[in-house]
Amino acid sequence: MEQAQADHSQAEQPLTDPHFSLRSLRAEAEIYAISRTLEYTGWNRRRAAQLLSISYRGILYKIRQHNLTPRSGHEVPTLEQTVKVE
Repeated sequence: MEQAQADHSQAEQPLTDPHFSLRSLRAEAEIYAISRTLEYTGWNRRRAAQLLSISYRGILYKIRQHNLTPRSGHEVPTLEQTVKVE
């Protein structure tokens, strides 16, 4: 019973790692999805927006928000390389 209480109290403690917040994980997933789609479409933002099911203005906003730029010869890391889950 004491072990169960100890496990429960550990689960209530907030994670102190700033890279493991819902907001940061969502931003990383968003960057990954948008970057991969833009590369796939050759930076055709209208087509990328269609594939992602968001508006053209929405993708423009996200590109500016995350400071995404086309990089010639640069490969976007895989999701496994971007998000480290332990």
